[in-house]
Amino acid sequence: MAISRPQILYLRLGNDPQAGLFDDLYQDVRVQIASQASTQEAMSMAIAQLLLSTQSFKVVLVVDGGTAVKKHNALQKQLASYATVVGTVIFCCLFPSFISPPDMSKLWKNFNEPWASGDYHRSTFYLSQRMKNVFGSQRARSLPSEYSMKALHLAHVPVDSRVYVPLEQSRTESRVFPATAVDNSQTPAAFHKYGDGWLGYIGDVNNESGSQALLMAMLGKSYLKPIRWRQRRLGAYKGRFCAQLDAGCSNSRYD
Repeated sequence: MAISRPQILYLRLGNDPQAGLFDDLYQDVRVQIASQASTQEAMSMAIAQLLLSTQSFKVVLVVDGGTAVKKHNALQKQLASYATVVGTVIFCCLFPSFISPPDMSKLWKNFNEPWASGDYHRSTFYLSQRMKNVFGSQRARSLPSEYSMKALHLAHVPVDSRVYVPLEQSRTESRVFPATAVDNSQTPAAFHKYGDGWLGYIGDVNNESGSQALLMAMLGKSYLKPIRWRQRRLGAYKGRFCAQLDAGCSNSRYD
């Protein structure tokens, strides 16, 4: 019997230049993911809502800032519900580069999270020892113990959810500005259990190799056990919506 591959949905609702940048800058990430999972893409709110209502994805990757804008508020709430009862949602890739603090705050409120937009700078961060309990010892060993990244940080993240953290002596790293102290209460990456799924955030804006390893670890954690999919009149949904799609529901990319 063939083993079914995990299903992953990319949410790509951002306007230009986000679409082109994602294709250019994150091709290596997409190749890694494609080696272990089947993927689909949604590039409009209508298609995103359709796919989330009719298919059971292990993970939804929000890879640009389009999902966080005000007009997509209903989709944000749908994502929160999806993570609670179905799968995992991870905000990554171009997302931290194309998100405003007000949109960030409203987004996390829809997820009932205390998280907020934090500082933006480069520093060296260290893997929290608590992550062994989250990822397991073997998967935690696949992550770099420390690495430098330029990131949009999150504030108000509980300690147990901070994946990478600065040290007391950590300083900003810049070729232009003098080094300053880092806010030790903020984190460039967060991950924690969220209902039956997981909620993740990677604030790195430069696609560092350490961040790629972190994303793959988050995906691997999401694959550990089958997702309980609640049947919600799938046949009715497919019959109603697929007739409206010129490309049909079998396509891997939706515009």
